[in-house]
Amino acid sequence: MLIPTNLIADPQVIEGLANGSLVRFGSVIRHASGTPQGGEIFRHLLESPDLTSTLMNAPFNPVLPVADMTAKAAGISGQLTQLGSTTSQILGLTQITAGASVLNLGVSVAGFLYMNHRLNQLQGQISEMSSLVEQGFSTIGGKLDRMQGQLAYLCLMMENNQVQQQQLKEGLARLHQAFLIKTISELQSELYSLRLFPEELPKNAIKASESARIFLCNQANQTPIEFTPQSMMIADVATQGWAVATATEAHLLLRHGRIDEAEEILNHTVPLFKNHCDRWGSTLIKTERSELSTAYRFEAPMFRDYISPERLARIIKISPDDQDISIQKREWKRQEAFVEFEMTRTKPNISRQWIYSQIALSEFLDTLSELSDRLDGLREFAKLCKRSGVKNCQELLPESGESGLYTLPNV
Repeated sequence: MLIPTNLIADPQVIEGLANGSLVRFGSVIRHASGTPQGGEIFRHLLESPDLTSTLMNAPFNPVLPVADMTAKAAGISGQLTQLGSTTSQILGLTQITAGASVLNLGVSVAGFLYMNHRLNQLQGQISEMSSLVEQGFSTIGGKLDRMQGQLAYLCLMMENNQVQQQQLKEGLARLHQAFLIKTISELQSELYSLRLFPEELPKNAIKASESARIFLCNQANQTPIEFTPQSMMIADVATQGWAVATATEAHLLLRHGRIDEAEEILNHTVPLFKNHCDRWGSTLIKTERSELSTAYRFEAPMFRDYISPERLARIIKISPDDQDISIQKREWKRQEAFVEFEMTRTKPNISRQWIYSQIALSEFLDTLSELSDRLDGLREFAKLCKRSGVKNCQELLPESGESGLYTLPNV
């Protein structure tokens, strides 16, 4: 569930990301906290059109780090600053989950072909999960190879657990009963129509996006916040659909010059989405042992090969108790968790299944955090369109050049 990404170099951006003075948040690069301009946007990330096909054909791996890919620099009519040859790690893209990739990094293909592709994959993974539940889970390795998608964390949670498999079967039934699949399919059909007739006014697509956004928001927020496969799966699908519908509706409005309306929708949705993610993060990170009720437990040696520092940083963004704390308190939390793992009262509970469940939890929370940042980045792009006085967002997007990511100053 990792996205190989082509990057085109801007030495100023690369140096800032490398030394920590710049940080990627979704589809924007900001000055890091603690710097004179901390929190301010430095660049927006935009994709070249050819990146769509690259992402659609990219292989997904549910756990391992992403392979680095580079691209040669190319000009975009002097309007865009190029982001040059570097690695996915320096941009903080390691272990980005496929669930979060529904929005891509920026906004140039946030709709139509790529969105339709990702929605279709989401439905395919639900069908695959149904098939695996019917067969039962005997070993984890082969199941992960078969899944290769955004619901693979469920395999990690349910190995050799017949009760959880039955509960998941009921959860899959609830997906259909709640019309989640129907809603996603209706939006998917409108995106397909837009792909065939891109010049037509997108009234029906905007209507379908708005309907899906409202319905999926409701479903995501009604799902009980529980560390169980069925609740997490329903919340995952509904939340991804909510993000897709919001991004699609906003992008359609931006593309057709309705910038104020797009900004209004994003100003309303982004805080709701962030609150939704924070509630899941706050609840699921808590454990019976207060010493382990922190995202910093994922830094323990047992997780080192599975949870990257970038993933941990994203999880902390939706863990209210771990945010905005001093270096001393951060180190105290980390050491307290490490000591607890060595206690005789805790060691017997650290089974292979428990470790798998924690890796699954980290992936689920990572998806929520990244989606939240990407929607916020889209909101910032809408603000940029408004400040720039453009007729529509197309005037700010790459039109040609090498496949990869570009940066646009926050004018």
